[in-house]
Amino acid sequence: MSNIIDYMKWRSDITFSQIGINDIDCLIFSELAYLPLEGVVPSLDDGKYIMLVDAVHKFFNIHKDGISVGAIIPDQIIGLFKHAGRTNRFADVKMWGYVNDVDLSQEKQFSAVCFTIDDGTTYVAYRGTDDSIVGWKEDFNMAIYTPIPAQKEALDYLEKMHKKIKGPIIVGGHSKGGNLAVYSSINASSSVKKRTVKIYNFDGPGFKDNFISHSDTNTIDKIINILPESSIIGRIFDIVGRYEIVNSVNKGIMQHDAFSWSVMASDFVYAPEFTAQSDEFHILLKKWVSKMSKDEVVDIIETLHKVMTNSNVTALSDITSDKFKFILNILKSDTEDKKTIWNGFKKLISEKYFGDKQNAKKSAKFQISKEENMQIDGFDDGEIVDLQ
Repeated sequence: MSNIIDYMKWRSDITFSQIGINDIDCLIFSELAYLPLEGVVPSLDDGKYIMLVDAVHKFFNIHKDGISVGAIIPDQIIGLFKHAGRTNRFADVKMWGYVNDVDLSQEKQFSAVCFTIDDGTTYVAYRGTDDSIVGWKEDFNMAIYTPIPAQKEALDYLEKMHKKIKGPIIVGGHSKGGNLAVYSSINASSSVKKRTVKIYNFDGPGFKDNFISHSDTNTIDKIINILPESSIIGRIFDIVGRYEIVNSVNKGIMQHDAFSWSVMASDFVYAPEFTAQSDEFHILLKKWVSKMSKDEVVDIIETLHKVMTNSNVTALSDITSDKFKFILNILKSDTEDKKTIWNGFKKLISEKYFGDKQNAKKSAKFQISKEENMQIDGFDDGEIVDLQ
């Protein structure tokens, strides 16, 4: 089954002016938001843009010795970016407004970038959770607080960016980025809402009941949630807006990888319903949260973060590179810490929810080879241009 890379190759000669932006284009922009674009794409305050093809050139000149996007972000994003620069469809897209704000003291991980196509439509792409532990700590905080710092900054970003350009706005993101898209759009000013035509949440967490009850119904009608059939992340809390279920070649939580989502021509391959596994997880999580007090949830999150800090863990790749050391540090932690962690997570986590990472990697077809992903072609730097 084909995926978004195959779509890009198939649609490479068709510009946005010939056939307008669609769901898959928006997913591609959301995936590209995971790239470290420091020194490549102008910031929001710069008031400038760079063509995507030029951004590709500049990116690979900066990263001549190769680049890692972390433990949880697919390497295929690097190849996706390179191929985008070679297509008529994506090469002339304007990239601008890049921000990457990670603040340990505020427990905040926020990043965004804008893509403006030739008809003047701008896609605001919020990055999902990256490799940083602070990013995952902030995700856990969603179970306790609304808004979290990243949600506040997403709203501020949306209000600032819409003053920089004219034309329709689409807001979206993958994983936590999708949650930020929904939160910022619902809480945006009337001037932003009038210009916003669609809001995409690609398998991002939902919201608790008290958020949904005070939501703007006109904005909710613009929200499109796209989730794989065995969605885990996208079914944390409740979905806001309509949703579509897509087929994935992966299993369990590995379906969160959007490169595993099946594509045919210029649309996704849809599934009739969520799997029983996904439904069971959604129900189980709601029961788990409802049975635990806020203090109990806080204790679990803070204790796990404490163990990570004591283990000198700053990124998920630190855990995956030495799982034994991390588990050993949990076992060495004091009795109360161990009790808090195990009592909380044994109520929820089951091996069946997470699939087999190795089998998932093997089953994902039509991926760009690692050699093609990492190959450097001796690109020239791109040109930075005034936004208006």
